[in-house]
Amino acid sequence: MAQPTPTLLGLELMRFVCALSVLLWHYQHFYVVGPVTAELVHDHAVQPLAGWLAPFYGQGWLGVQAFWALSGFIFFWKYGQPVAEGRVATGRFAWLRFSRLYPLHLVTLLAMLPLIAWYRAQTGQDYVYTHNDAEHFVLQLFLASDWAGRSEWSFNGPIWSISIEVLAYGVFFVLSRLGWVRPWQIGAVIAATGTIYALKLTPHPLVLCLFFFYLGGLTHAAWRWLGAAPRMVRQAVHAGMAVALVAGTALTAIGLLRPMFYVALLTPLAMLGLLAMVQPRSERIARGLTTLGHTTYASYLLHFPLQLLATNLSGADPSRLPLHSPWWLLAYLVVTFGLAALTYRWLEAPAQDALRRWSDHRRVKA
Repeated sequence: MAQPTPTLLGLELMRFVCALSVLLWHYQHFYVVGPVTAELVHDHAVQPLAGWLAPFYGQGWLGVQAFWALSGFIFFWKYGQPVAEGRVATGRFAWLRFSRLYPLHLVTLLAMLPLIAWYRAQTGQDYVYTHNDAEHFVLQLFLASDWAGRSEWSFNGPIWSISIEVLAYGVFFVLSRLGWVRPWQIGAVIAATGTIYALKLTPHPLVLCLFFFYLGGLTHAAWRWLGAAPRMVRQAVHAGMAVALVAGTALTAIGLLRPMFYVALLTPLAMLGLLAMVQPRSERIARGLTTLGHTTYASYLLHFPLQLLATNLSGADPSRLPLHSPWWLLAYLVVTFGLAALTYRWLEAPAQDALRRWSDHRRVKA
């Protein structure tokens, strides 16, 4: 993701909330003993602060879809027009994505190997994700674990959504190079993927990923339009957004709007609202929001290895852990995001910079 500017700090905050949502959804992993052989069924009421955190415990997985939309916004903001005009070469685009995503993915994938072996030694089976064999390791090594559309989660399972997003990057680049960056063209992609999803023509997750990715792109177009609109127009649009948010929330609360559709409504409204409202004058606050945004990718890839580590340390018996305690939940979140901040500073950013400098050096020599 591109380096934030003050006008985009609202998205850094939203990224953090999405990451927090996924971490809370996956808190239920602590209650698992051995593999999950079917859909994970768990009584969220026993989890800490369940009354307050019920939406995250029950539907927190939808943070992934919001992440896809955030990526779409950023990609259209940073790459849409340059790619359409041929100012970003295919190899350069691919290397920028590789240098951003792959170093931490490789480190966390390799870290899973001893953790899985440790758990197997204690129990004779795998923990949560069961397809931990050579074939799936190779797929994960190439960030291709879910390209076939399967749900055979393995090793560091949350990487599945990044695997699908990599495919979306390719579609985005091809369509943008063809000039498909205008709002009506972006809307056409949203309509096509939305129709395919609604009619259940294919279960492949790329369809939903592209829907949200291009929804983020359309939100970017709306943000640019609002930035140039008269003040009264902006006020009217913001009022309409508030009404849509209240109506959508009410319909979801009474069961007339599915959570997935609610997130499709909420995500663009949240992006536009946060972009308008989060404009801190304090440089310290701006740095803090930037730091929160920087923790999101690492927290996403670190939280499951940390859960498996804690389970191994418990003797593969999570019931020995104080899982019902709010303090344990807080420690889980603080340790994960704290380690993520350190990981960004000492691994992600240096590796990304080193890979890009090496590429730039080769281009100059060529």
